[in-house]
Amino acid sequence: MAVWGLDVQQVRQLSTQLNQKASDIDTILSTLTSALSGTQWEGPDATKFRNDWSGQHTSALKQVAQALRDASQSAQQNAAQQESASQ
Repeated sequence: MAVWGLDVQQVRQLSTQLNQKASDIDTILSTLTSALSGTQWEGPDATKFRNDWSGQHTSALKQVAQALRDASQSAQQNAAQQESASQ
């Protein structure tokens, strides 16, 4: 027989972890962007690297962080729905 439902506390902990990891990515992005701006590096390779970083790489990291936040919110909603249904 299949079991339906979820452990509200575990799903809320998962939600917290997802949100924390999104914040970790934000911090890493900021740290690396600062490190790149403080790096003495000139020439066409540096320009291409900086353009790639500020364009595609930064965008990709922001998308991952947002996906984690969205998953966190979804987990919170599922936990709340389960809690409401169980009462």
